[in-house]
Amino acid sequence: MTALAGIERLETTAFWHPGAEAPRQEVYVTLGEAELVVQDFAGTALSHWSLPALVRRNPRRMPALYAPHEEAGEELEIAEPEMIAALDRVVSAVETGRRRPGALRRLLLATAVVAALVTMLAWLPGALRRHAVDIIPPAQARDIGDRMLDALARRAGPTCNSIPGDEALATLRQRLAPTRPLRLAVLRELEPPALALPGNLIVLSNRTLDSHDDPDVTAGHLLASIVTARTAPPLRAFLRDLGLVDLARLLASGRVPDHAVASRVEALLADPPELPVDERLRAAFDAAHLAWAPWADATGRPTAGAAPSDMPPSLDDTAWLALRDICR
Repeated sequence: MTALAGIERLETTAFWHPGAEAPRQEVYVTLGEAELVVQDFAGTALSHWSLPALVRRNPRRMPALYAPHEEAGEELEIAEPEMIAALDRVVSAVETGRRRPGALRRLLLATAVVAALVTMLAWLPGALRRHAVDIIPPAQARDIGDRMLDALARRAGPTCNSIPGDEALATLRQRLAPTRPLRLAVLRELEPPALALPGNLIVLSNRTLDSHDDPDVTAGHLLASIVTARTAPPLRAFLRDLGLVDLARLLASGRVPDHAVASRVEALLADPPELPVDERLRAAFDAAHLAWAPWADATGRPTAGAAPSDMPPSLDDTAWLALRDICR
């Protein structure tokens, strides 16, 4: 046994108790590599004890009492300090060996539990957000979009409306997304040309109307936001930024706190969504029968291969003037 490393052989006298009814007798005890041998003084072996089963019955008391195992009636009473030290090393090593499997099991169990919790915590938010995207009804998505529009209006001025301007927006909506329940709004001082919000809501900046004379540029900004919303749905982005507690509250009660709406609006203004690649945008322009070159020129995109367009303008002059006057 490693507990006896450096000790080749120990011998001492001791008192042996064979059992409860038998008288004790003085014996000779020899400690070997794997067993303890009890002999009488004539050299006859009286008992052999396996060291891995050895137990001490009176720790830290003298003389030391040892037994071959827990339930044994047999017992040795030893007073020799060197022999006691060696046997105690054996007992300690055995006890450590007995405890280690349990400790290892507990360690493995604790590690598995921690790993499961880490995995669950890493997986749960994403799973909840994917679940929320699937189950949030359109009316609730519209409500979130309207609340974000109100928050934007506090930063970029109130929503602009006029009867002729609203009719022009309806014409654009029919041209760009005839089969979708698209909603359009105009804000006076919105910094990005256009932004997509949850609930199929696209917000257009009045600055865009003032800075370009061609209605196809404005229509291009709206269409680019529509395509971006298909690639990166605004509701998904809103839920991505939502804290786990607020997300759970939304799923449980349908309520979204004001601070979550305000936080998403701030993030949207600071980092507007990146537009899709030009090839995808050009395909959408073609599908909407909208000329590519006016918007591409206004935004610094390549117009190579864009022949002069025979597509009809997105708005006639009367509707375009009405739209440009919507915030006046």
